[in-house]
Amino acid sequence: MSVFTSIDMQQLTAFLKHYSIGEPEGFTGIEAGITNSNFFIDTETGRYVLTIVEEETFKDVEWFMQLLAFLHQNHIPCAKPFLSVSGNYTKPLAKKPATIVECLDGADKTAVNSDDCHAIGRVLAGFHSSCKDYSLTRIDSRGSAWRAATAEKVRSKLDTQDRNLLDQHMQADYSAVLAALPESVIHADLFKDNVLFNNNQITGIIDFYYACTGCMLYDLAITFNDWCRDDHGEIDLPLASAMLQGYQEIRPLELSEHQSWPNAVSCAALRFWLSRLHDLHFPPDALMTFTKDPAQFQNILSNQTPSIAELTNQQDVEKTS
Repeated sequence: MSVFTSIDMQQLTAFLKHYSIGEPEGFTGIEAGITNSNFFIDTETGRYVLTIVEEETFKDVEWFMQLLAFLHQNHIPCAKPFLSVSGNYTKPLAKKPATIVECLDGADKTAVNSDDCHAIGRVLAGFHSSCKDYSLTRIDSRGSAWRAATAEKVRSKLDTQDRNLLDQHMQADYSAVLAALPESVIHADLFKDNVLFNNNQITGIIDFYYACTGCMLYDLAITFNDWCRDDHGEIDLPLASAMLQGYQEIRPLELSEHQSWPNAVSCAALRFWLSRLHDLHFPPDALMTFTKDPAQFQNILSNQTPSIAELTNQQDVEKTS
């Protein structure tokens, strides 16, 4: 569990005066999470989730919360954010941006099945479709500039084989390829631990703090790389087929997206290989630390990616489009 910023009851009581959810009765740190500090808080009106955002500005956090409110209003399963009495979603706590959202029923799954993958494919496609005309934009904080800076920082920590793999993928111009594909607002971090289930039904997607305007196929690849592979990065074909079919039931992929699928998968793997390498070699200071293994994404980058047609057992898309 990671809590980078600790608080006490006095601080929490003062903070909650900005919201109309009652007086605090207690709070506990939430297990898991590697970027922000999250707490369950109990008040006289119920249970909520408090997040202290460690790396983003107040302006960016307000953008995330406005997006969350938009998605909630458009029936995408996610937590409702709460406005403060002054009319915005974000207030300072311990000199950092902090937010309050409803506490959703359910829990994440460490092991998923084909039904789960089909369901999240449909939810992600609905998210993308709902946000295609969303007026508020945001640049990806983990885009090409971040990749270049992080690669330079971790490169000296790698052995020769891994340095060569890193150099190979850094030289590929993924950003130019993906920039030509259809865009929307994307979640950009829709791992299994960011989706809650209750009785095998998705009750909410959480943790929107990497959301941005970006390539929808890249977002699908991020989700695919976590949900449809084992711990070694090997593809589970039934899971992969279920997710890709579920997604395309809501938003069929264009020919250009089919052709760019391997690039999207590699770019998604590179982003998370770099972030995990960074956390491994330069661990952040935290009261409780949870660091994920980068090896899964290293393995993905070392192997070829099958086409979407191969993964879904379909005919060549160029012949059927």
